[in-house]
Amino acid sequence: MLNLIFEREDLQRVRLAGRADPMWELVLSLQKAQMGNLPAPFARWRQDISVGVTGNRLDSLRLLGCMVRAKGSFPDFLTPPQLVSDIDEGCEALLATPRDRLSVDLATAFADRQPPSWVKSLAGGDRWHIDNTVRAVHTVYDALIGPYWTQVRELFAHEWSRRTRELADQGVGALLGSLPGVMSWDGRVLRTGYPVDKTVHLAGRGLVLLPSYFCWGNPVTWIDPGLPPVLVYQAHSGFSIDRQGLDLPPHLVPLLGRTRAECLRMLLVPRTTTELAERLNVSVGAASKQASVLCAAGLVTSGRHGKTVVHKATMLGIALLVGATPEN
Repeated sequence: MLNLIFEREDLQRVRLAGRADPMWELVLSLQKAQMGNLPAPFARWRQDISVGVTGNRLDSLRLLGCMVRAKGSFPDFLTPPQLVSDIDEGCEALLATPRDRLSVDLATAFADRQPPSWVKSLAGGDRWHIDNTVRAVHTVYDALIGPYWTQVRELFAHEWSRRTRELADQGVGALLGSLPGVMSWDGRVLRTGYPVDKTVHLAGRGLVLLPSYFCWGNPVTWIDPGLPPVLVYQAHSGFSIDRQGLDLPPHLVPLLGRTRAECLRMLLVPRTTTELAERLNVSVGAASKQASVLCAAGLVTSGRHGKTVVHKATMLGIALLVGATPEN
């Protein structure tokens, strides 16, 4: 059982994460990829990924799978304490992990088994092994998560909208008590199922609630109770990652026009202006104009990444796309 102990200040600092976190999805998908009896919503996903996981991808999967088993603890540094929005940001945070954090996290994750020699080198801060781990993270993300990221964001948007309405209508107590895996909530202690007995005193730090597609059953959190408190929980189970993509909702084309609505749909995944133009089969100038209009409306955010501009849908844009309106 996991016991989260709240103080009055903590109730004032409960918040929903504003975006899906690819690093948490990565480690949780790694666990699912290694499970024997897989929950039904992931069966087709594992069947699909098994075809493409060969060669370098298989080597990377085995490397990370050594640290992230189907069950049990995994090193906290694989899920950076500051939640990230894309895999590049996550890998940058991983590269910046202090040596003492590497050592402590790996010692805890391998407390019940003998680590291979390369894990000892990684724990010692060996640069080659750190870089190799980052390369493996990129490779495994591309295999397990990348092709499905649009669907993950759709599901996140549905869950975010649903929980936000619940918070507004019923308050934080009802929100906490209704989370999947919660066994009891008495206004001070939130109890959930957990592999081991664990108590975390929030101590005024608040709690971030992070919905996750690849979390299933009991919520999860970090090994180290000193990290900023987060509870990763199973997102709403009414959607499947096996869907082939999001159809435009009927209300969106009359509202935005087909080209602009298609532009918003394409930006469920971050894209450069050139990539967006190719997807829409329009000129780069036209794609830039469409993205600018959506950005001005708060449906898209645009930012410079090196010499290119990358656009992606905001939570408001995603909610509009998936039809997650307050009256639903």
